[in-house]
Amino acid sequence: MMKKLIEEILNENPEITTIEIAKMLNTTEYEVLQNIHEDLAKAVDAKKFDEIIEDISTWGKILMIKITPSFVIEIKDNMPTGTYGHGYYNFDSKTSSISGHLKVSDIEKIIFVSKTHKGVLSHSVVFYDTNGEHIFKIFVSRDENKELIQDQVTKFKALKNRF
Repeated sequence: MMKKLIEEILNENPEITTIEIAKMLNTTEYEVLQNIHEDLAKAVDAKKFDEIIEDISTWGKILMIKITPSFVIEIKDNMPTGTYGHGYYNFDSKTSSISGHLKVSDIEKIIFVSKTHKGVLSHSVVFYDTNGEHIFKIFVSRDENKELIQDQVTKFKALKNRF
């Protein structure tokens, strides 16, 4: 039922955001992404975290976003890899301004999203926790002309298709 409703909404307005669809259906973006056509969003088990982060670390500068109710935090830098210790994945702060400690055991799904909004296509990898909230999002970067960096698009698609 949910898949059919989402498909109908997208047929009427292909550029609507997944957040807007969620509001219309009184559900979460997480639920929408798990029920949308696989061309737009593909969910992967959290057990693939290490493989996914390792691959993204080879893409060059990415855009990491964390959305809170009051603030959208954006960091553009190389995605670091890290090591495990004390229950956390500890990002290597020597290689990137992206640093910190991630409780990987809280990740439930990693979703590859490809969606057009306001005429602009974007590709992202979104890490969701067990409550269906996003932990952070990693976007394919754009060049100085606001065009997607094609090498990153190729790597994004290859990684998505691996699963």
